[in-house]
Amino acid sequence: MKLGCLPYLNVRPLVYHLEHGGLPDNWELVYAPPSQLARMLASREIAAAPVSSYAVLANPHLDICPGICISSDGPVKSVLMFSRVEIEEVRTVALDTSSLSGTNMLKIVLAEVYDAHPEFRHTPPENASQALETSDALLLIGDAAMLYPKVGLRVLDIGEEWKKLTGLPAVFALWAGIDLSPKLVDILQHSRDEGMRRIECIARDEAIRLELPYEVCLDYLASTIRYDLGERELLSLEVFREKCLRQGLLDDLTCRRTEILTR
Repeated sequence: MKLGCLPYLNVRPLVYHLEHGGLPDNWELVYAPPSQLARMLASREIAAAPVSSYAVLANPHLDICPGICISSDGPVKSVLMFSRVEIEEVRTVALDTSSLSGTNMLKIVLAEVYDAHPEFRHTPPENASQALETSDALLLIGDAAMLYPKVGLRVLDIGEEWKKLTGLPAVFALWAGIDLSPKLVDILQHSRDEGMRRIECIARDEAIRLELPYEVCLDYLASTIRYDLGERELLSLEVFREKCLRQGLLDDLTCRRTEILTR
């Protein structure tokens, strides 16, 4: 069996145990950005993945692993729009091709908060600097957003903006798959619990990998990112769904209602 995995700091507590002996024999992890994982799930190349919440809303065939998400209740620090001009003056935005949830939350925030309706372009994260030279703003997610130089730029934190707009956490990803078995659900939930017990160890390893201070990584994993899918997170997903429909970002005939997210 193949499980998808995000190549970002924020997913480490969910998969650390799987990477260190917790994965059953003949199972493997496949690493890819959110947009690619969503395509791999749809084509059944992988059995499950921590996939974009937007992809889950758009695909009613996906089962959700109860109790697990990647969210922030305020600033997220890793889903950021960098702008060379005032936010209200943004006319062109280069979007990280890795992003689905962040992209659509940004579109909602710009429209509803700033009355901004820019032209959206797409760029791979490795071309971020070049893209910002020819666009007013740039959306990046994950490690690339955390590491991008911010001097001289206006920074819009999508988690912070979502909390201001809705009063709710921003839910960026959910463990999802097709026909999730009880065994797999147990494995994923146990891995999350074991990862949370090892936050300090994970933060030390990731600080070395990313060349960031240990304290930055620990604060991000222990205080900024949240991994429990509760009632407020489910409500936020429903609000996300409604706003996507209002902005024409989801098809009303195919998207799911969030009351069927839990088993």
